[in-house]
Amino acid sequence: MSTPDLSVIIPMHNASATVVGVVESFLAIDSADIEVVVVDDASTDDSVDRVRAINDPRVLLVRLMHNHGAGIARNHGFARASGRYVLFFDADDEIHPEALTAALGALDDSGASVAMLPYRYRRAGTTSEGMNSFDVAVWDQYVTSPRRLARLDEVPQLLGFTNYPWNKIARTDHYRRTGLRYGATQVHNDVLGHWLTLVDAETILLIDQPLCTHIVGEGGRNLTNRESRARLSLIDALDETYTELEARPVKRRQFARQYWDLVTRVTGWASERITPDVRDEFNLRVQEHVLCMDLSDFHRIRFRQDAGLAGRIVRRAQA
Repeated sequence: MSTPDLSVIIPMHNASATVVGVVESFLAIDSADIEVVVVDDASTDDSVDRVRAINDPRVLLVRLMHNHGAGIARNHGFARASGRYVLFFDADDEIHPEALTAALGALDDSGASVAMLPYRYRRAGTTSEGMNSFDVAVWDQYVTSPRRLARLDEVPQLLGFTNYPWNKIARTDHYRRTGLRYGATQVHNDVLGHWLTLVDAETILLIDQPLCTHIVGEGGRNLTNRESRARLSLIDALDETYTELEARPVKRRQFARQYWDLVTRVTGWASERITPDVRDEFNLRVQEHVLCMDLSDFHRIRFRQDAGLAGRIVRRAQA
């Protein structure tokens, strides 16, 4: 059999209402050879039966007997992917086929490690489909033409982009060599995947065409709808990500400013949304994480790069 152009990895947990439509939307794209790897993360509804009923040889179903979270499911799917490129997608979002096929062609032409595209975001009860304000500002700063090929040191604020997995199409063989993986936490597991995708890229192709609409239904399982102990896993995800950066000391030094800016922003965001019963534990975990910071990185940020960020880091350490 020929190698598919693209492997789409879809983690699935009780997604019976949406997953078939998502899978079929990829199978309907006739301008590329696509395989869909659905990883069932121990669903308890009829999701598995519905995927099996698609009965298409381009669909591979991988079943996990225990619920591990989307990150582990993505890793299992990546291990089974045979396409030249890989896209990590969700079981309830919408793909934009024209952008997908354009990105595959542009990756072939450019030889880039990864293509990164904007997204749309749709929440139940609203008509807005724009990216969040931080992502818009970063994208507008770096992308002033339909396509741009860049090294990460030319576009470092992309590291602070929201850690979504489904707006990046990655070159499979490159990221197998670099060891791309997603985190082991139930939530926030895409922080690690986002950072490894970008810091291990040789070049990044920015394409100014939305690839996906991310959909959050009313009362949905998206983390923005949760105010619970689950938010403590954010610190686990940051610990896991920083461990990988420490294993790449050149990259850690090079992008320390972007990493610690992310830490101050996301922990500040989360601290406003946690319940009182875990607030003290959360603050202690944040403090412990910040105190792992390399002192030479802090000195460089404080005296050469961004004194304001250094002040915010100190305040987080004192929380």
